[in-house]
Amino acid sequence: MEFELSRSLVFQWTAVSTLGFVIALIGFLALYYAITGDETAANLPFGLAIDGVWWWSLALSFLTFIVLIALVIVPHELCHGLAIRAFGGEPRYGFGVAYVLFPYAFATSETRLTRDKFIVVALAPLVVLTGIGVPLMLVFEIPWLAIALALNAAGAVGDVWMSLILLSYPASVRVIDKETGLEVYGPPGTTRRETAPATVAWDVLLGFTGGVIITAIGIGVLVPVVLSATGVEAVVAGIPDTPLVLFEFARTNGGANFTVGWGLIVVGAVIGLVYAFTSAQRRSGRDE
Repeated sequence: MEFELSRSLVFQWTAVSTLGFVIALIGFLALYYAITGDETAANLPFGLAIDGVWWWSLALSFLTFIVLIALVIVPHELCHGLAIRAFGGEPRYGFGVAYVLFPYAFATSETRLTRDKFIVVALAPLVVLTGIGVPLMLVFEIPWLAIALALNAAGAVGDVWMSLILLSYPASVRVIDKETGLEVYGPPGTTRRETAPATVAWDVLLGFTGGVIITAIGIGVLVPVVLSATGVEAVVAGIPDTPLVLFEFARTNGGANFTVGWGLIVVGAVIGLVYAFTSAQRRSGRDE
C-alpha cells in the first residue's frame, strides 16, 4: 500500500504543527520555570528590538525565527540519517515544496525497513533532540532553547503521523520512505486496521487542533464584538480563578478588557474526543 502527501494532509500537518509549537513552547518554558525558578522565561524575546523603529523589531524577530528554524532542521534531519545508517541504509538528504505552500526537508533511503525500525527512524529527532536539549536548557539555564525544542517538536508532526499510520499495520510489514509518502509491503492479505488505537490517536490530535482553532477564532473575534454591542458590563465563562476559565470580559471607562483562559484547551480536548469517536464509528461502519 502507498501513502502520498495529499493537499488535505498538508493542511492537517500545518494546523497540528502550528498549535503543537505553541503548546510545546508553553510546556518547555513551564518546565524550565518549575525547575530553575527563573521568571524571565515568561518574557522570552523572539528577536532584537530597536527602540522607536517598530518595523525593524518585527523584521529582526521574523529573521531570527527563520534562522532558528534552519538551525533546527539540520540536526533534525541528521538524526533521521544517523538512524537510517544504524539500520544499514544509506541516507539521502534534500529539500522540497509540496503544493507550492509547504516547504519541507527530508532524509530518506531506498532501504526497506521493518515497521518498528522505520518508526525508530521517524521518531529519532523528537526523542534524541528533546532528550539532549531539555537537560542542556535546565542545567545551563538557557531558556531560549525552549523555542528550538518546540520547533523540533512541531517539525516532528509528520514523523508522528507516519508512526501512527504504521502502528495500524502488523509488525511484519516492510516500509520504504518515498520522500513525500510511504510504501508498505506485506504478505498477501495484509490489511490496515482502520480503527486501531494509533489511528484514533491521530483523530484525537486532529480534532483537538481543529477544536482549539475554531473555538479561538469564535471567542477571540465574535464574542468581544457581540458583548460590546449588547452593552454587557462583565461576563466570565467558566469557573473563575481556575484553569477552566474560557474567557473573561469586563467593560472599563476606556473600553473593555477581554482575556481568553485555559478553558480553550479543555474545549479543544472535548471536541477532539468527539471527533475521534465519530470517525471511529464511521470507519467501523465501512469495515462491516
